[in-house]
Amino acid sequence: MEEVTQQVDQQPEQSVVVQPQEQPKKKGHGCLIAFLIFLFLILGLSGAAYWGYKIITNGLVKQIDLKVAYTHQDFVDGMKQSGLTVEDPLQLCLDCTYPTFSDPQEIEVDVTNAQASAWVDYVNQNLSYGKLENTQIKFTNNKAEISTLFTFQGKTFPVYAFGNISKATSTSIAADIQDVKVGGLSLPSNIKGMVQNVLVNLANEKLGAMGETLDIEEIGLTNSGLHFKGLFPTKGE
Repeated sequence: MEEVTQQVDQQPEQSVVVQPQEQPKKKGHGCLIAFLIFLFLILGLSGAAYWGYKIITNGLVKQIDLKVAYTHQDFVDGMKQSGLTVEDPLQLCLDCTYPTFSDPQEIEVDVTNAQASAWVDYVNQNLSYGKLENTQIKFTNNKAEISTLFTFQGKTFPVYAFGNISKATSTSIAADIQDVKVGGLSLPSNIKGMVQNVLVNLANEKLGAMGETLDIEEIGLTNSGLHFKGLFPTKGE
């Protein structure tokens, strides 16, 4: 009896396997999360595009302020300092036919920020192809900055540029324009080069119109203004 009992006691216990209950699936949550991520991406891209658009459009209406204040009297003072008398000063505009100059004299002057700004702003308000207004010009050592509003075909654009000028010949100048911005956006280097060539050619065309009444000995940019020394006309008729 003892042997039988021991055999019964030594039988291994059968393990009970409990099958886990299957949890109900969450229907549609994966698709919902994917949709929300897609929606956030679309909204983020739209927001970035709108932000970039606002930067560009805001730039088109804001002019860089060089902190140069002036009045029409600065134009009068600048003309007086140069010794030049012209029957109609508006004939000195960029696209005007210059008057006939005469009676040159030797001068050495420093044209101030206010005088240069007033001169450009006053004589170029009624160009045949557009209008310049609120012009500010600032001179420092070997650097000139210009900020203006240019109206063309009914639309006004803020324009900013800076660079340096130097003497090329006794009747012409050279220029190095380092940056040109229109509406806050810098022009590509190839277009900037074209703008520089146009402006230099235009400036030298105007200087050439002075004929023998102009002889540039020195010209340069300083903190005091645009420095000029040489022969300059006193009459324009």
